[in-house]
Amino acid sequence: MIAAVLFDMDDTLYPEASYVRSGFRAVGRALAERGLADAAEAADVFIGIHFGEGRDRVFNKAAERIGFPEELVPTLVATYRDHEPEPLDFYDDVVDVLAALRPRYRLGVVTDGWLNVQGAKARALGVADHVDHVFLADQLGRARWKPHPEPFHRCLEALGAPDPAQAVFVGDNPERDVVGARNAGMHPVRIVRGDAYFGGADDADAAPVITSLTELPALLDTLESSS
Repeated sequence: MIAAVLFDMDDTLYPEASYVRSGFRAVGRALAERGLADAAEAADVFIGIHFGEGRDRVFNKAAERIGFPEELVPTLVATYRDHEPEPLDFYDDVVDVLAALRPRYRLGVVTDGWLNVQGAKARALGVADHVDHVFLADQLGRARWKPHPEPFHRCLEALGAPDPAQAVFVGDNPERDVVGARNAGMHPVRIVRGDAYFGGADDADAAPVITSLTELPALLDTLESSS
């Protein structure tokens, strides 16, 4: 029996790249307000570094290329994290599948990352309108982000479905989501989306893999019949 289906948020329910671009546009505007750069051009530099060179030291590299003082980096990082994002859109397969699952299962979201960042993303998506509970792991502190089992258990408790063996977790990250779900005693399902950060990563844990949420209802039927 499956009683609850929980989901990761970033690159599972929506493309995280859209939030990243929104954040860097906010940073570009902050630099423009200080007279240090053109907003759009600065945003393009940040976005180009992030997606072209990787996530490490994006702000420091941008300081050198745009020409703003490196002492501003902590302030701009805060601007990125604190900005209220532009409207975010679910992947095309999300809303209809959640609506189809909701009469059958308790639905939840477990997401980690900085509390204000993940809360802003959830609001911009309106995710709470489509599931029964959203749990932000940073409420427990960074030491209990996924793959720690407690965020999963807290969400299940809030759903009134505390038995992890009767729950499925769907996420894109092999370590945080697949290993985390197993740590919590849940059934993991990995979603692999081509445009996602972990889209090309192999799943060494041999969890069931889907490439669209439209495949999930049939998989849930299979899991139920085998449990």
